[in-house]
This record gives sequence, C-alpha cells and structure tokens, in this order.
Amino acid sequence: MANIAEIARPLTQLMMGASREHEIFEDHAFCDRFMFAQNDERILVTPLPIEAAFWEDTTARIGMKNWINLSPKVIQESVCQAVAEDEGLMRKLTEAIRESPDIEILAYSATDEFVELVKKLKHRGLVFRTPEMPIEGSEWTTNFFGSKSGFRQTVNSLRLADMPEGMVCHNTTEVLGLARYILDKHGGVVLKTNRGLAGAGLKIIKRADLKEKNLNDVINEILASEPFWTKELIAVEALVEADLTVAGGNPNVELKIEGDKVERLYFCGMRVTKQGEFRGVEIGEGTAPKEMQEILFKWGAEWGEYLKMTGYRGFFDMDCILGKDKRIWPLESNTRRTGGTHLYELGVRLFGKNFAQTHFVAGNNVTEAPKFYNKKYSDLKVAIEDLLYPMNGKKEGVLVTVTNYLVEGKLGYGVVGPNKTRVEEIEKKFLGKLA
Repeated sequence: MANIAEIARPLTQLMMGASREHEIFEDHAFCDRFMFAQNDERILVTPLPIEAAFWEDTTARIGMKNWINLSPKVIQESVCQAVAEDEGLMRKLTEAIRESPDIEILAYSATDEFVELVKKLKHRGLVFRTPEMPIEGSEWTTNFFGSKSGFRQTVNSLRLADMPEGMVCHNTTEVLGLARYILDKHGGVVLKTNRGLAGAGLKIIKRADLKEKNLNDVINEILASEPFWTKELIAVEALVEADLTVAGGNPNVELKIEGDKVERLYFCGMRVTKQGEFRGVEIGEGTAPKEMQEILFKWGAEWGEYLKMTGYRGFFDMDCILGKDKRIWPLESNTRRTGGTHLYELGVRLFGKNFAQTHFVAGNNVTEAPKFYNKKYSDLKVAIEDLLYPMNGKKEGVLVTVTNYLVEGKLGYGVVGPNKTRVEEIEKKFLGKLA
C-alpha cells in the first residue's frame, strides 16, 4: 500500500488550500518509487496508476518478476480509505489473499487508515501477515515516536544522546520567548511543527539574516503562514551549522524491527537543502567514516530496542546532523519506510545485501526537469537512453524513480555505479539533460 500522503495528513489537514492540494499531489506522485522494492511476486497499490511505458521499461531493466499495479478509481488524501471504498478493488485483493494465505500486507507507514483497512480485510475472514505493523494495542507508537515531541521526550528520557538545546512549545508566547533565548545564545534557531516532514513545517532563522528585522515579527509571520503553526506543538531548538563535507552534513541510519529482531539496514548521507528540505540520499563507501556509522547504528539499535519493547514493528530511522565541530546530534526519527528506503532496496536487488561495501547508490526524490514539463516517460527515455541502467551492458547508470511528477516538470531518480566518483559523473551528465 503506497500510502505516503497518509503520513502527511495531520499536516495537510492544517494547510491552506493551494499548498494543501500540492502536498497531497506530490505525495501521491512519489509513490511511483515503490516499484523499486526488492521482493518480487507483488501487488503494488498506488494512488495514481504508474505510467505503463515507465513500468514496462523499468521491469525489464531491473528484472522485476510478477508485479501488478492496481489503483482505486477515486482518490483523495488516503489510498487505504480509497481502497476500502472501491468494491471492485477490494474484490481483487480479497481473491489474491485467499489464493495466498501466507501473503504479507505492507505499507509505507502503518497509519490509522492502514490499520483500519487491515481490520476490514480481517473482518472478511482473510488470513494474512502484517510484519511491518505494530502489535495489536501498540498502534499508537507509529504516530507518537515519529513526532518531534515524542522523539525528543524519549531520547532525553533514555539519555540516548544529547540533542540540540531546545524544548517543545504549546503556544505563541512560549515560542517567541524560547526562540529569543536560543537565538541570543546560539546565533540561530529552528522551528519545527510537531508532525512536519521533508522540510514542510520547518523554518530556520539566523541572527545574521535578521538584519533590521524584529525577531518577533519574523516569527509571527511564520506562525500566520499556515494553520498548522498555531494548531500543533512546535519544537524550538538551537541551529547546528552542518559540516557539509561528510554525509552531506546530515548522517542517517535506517533499521527494521521484525518479530524480536532489530536489524541494521543502511547508513546514508541525506541530501538536504539550506532551507532544511529533504531531497534524497547517498549510500556507499566514501559517505562517512566507519566510526561515525557505528555511532549512529549504536544509537539506532538502542532506540530500536525501546521501540520494540513498546510494541512498534517495521522500519524506522534516525536523522542526525554533524556540526562543524564534528559533534553528531540526533534530531528526529521516522517510524516508517523513508525517502531513501527504495534506493536501498534497489541496491540490494541489483548488487546484494552488502552492496554499500562494493557499490554506490544515490538519488533525489524530486528534481527540476523543465525540458520535460508535461511530457511522458517515452520522451524522457529518448533523451537519456545512453545513461539509463545498465549503461553499455554494465551495472551502472540512471533509473528514473518518479514520472507522475512530470506533469509539473519534475521527476525522481536514482544513480548506481561502482563508486561515488563514477555515480557523481553519471549524475552530472543526467542532470545536464533535464534543463
């Protein structure tokens, strides 16, 4: 179940019209990338149908076997609700589950809507497994530990690691007061709405950028820009100036809890803009020193053991920032698959589970492609054919990951190769063809 938009729902429901509609569409378009999950024998339910030419070409390039793409007839915010209300689609899924009683039902995130859909399917007497869903009675863990306040409270309670100085605020007075204190002390302050994601609901204020502006006026303008700023908790914390030379300044680890096991998956450097917007990841040798990777995996394993104890199951990550003083600070956790999971799974599919030791994978979920505004994959393919995986029969090249966004002149992609230098070389040529 490609249900990205459901994790943004607490945020989008508190957005104004135009920004709300765009966020929902973007999240639906991003669901193309679930094609790159490593397992075969799969039904992929996406909010928007994946373009047939893109699906067929990618299937051939990466050796997908026995995949089916289904979509509900009517889609709004929630793919799981749309599925439940589409009797024809429910009938197809019911038949598939009955034919495969050991089938697994997975989702990007175990949202409330996904949990309700699972209940509806079980009510039909169907037998299936949900290994990436919290155990019964612990469904609350997904939302709580994936929030800014839930993560900050728990990390501090567990004494897992120091976080940037800050607190969770309940009203404008608290935000204004704490922001002034932190700005005066640290020279920069970050405001984060409790359930923001990928840069939405995040603002960075630097003392040097204020110039003649009054801090209260700047913050009040931010708080008035979208309803979620005044209807959600807000984390106010010190800005850490990132050392961009290592892991993009934003190291991350992703792990998975299945049954009683907390499993390491991968370390990556996150691609984050100056405004704090997440774009993609880089996985492989040369991303960061082994010592840093082990520190983050240690934190991730400890965090995972606590999540497991509370009943959480499934994917989770830990986002961190590397300061210019080389100190690492944990920032938040996403209790779900992430914007990098599909590239990790692509790497596993193409090169094996330990691919990060022998190959390099990088990519962005969204990048500007103005030359292909409102075009089809077939138009794009002609222009980039010489760079597409497998280039010249070798295990390297570009794989487009999102095409439903071409309607706005944007796309997602991944680049794979033997090392970081080669991937950067291919990526530069690819991006040059999009402008």
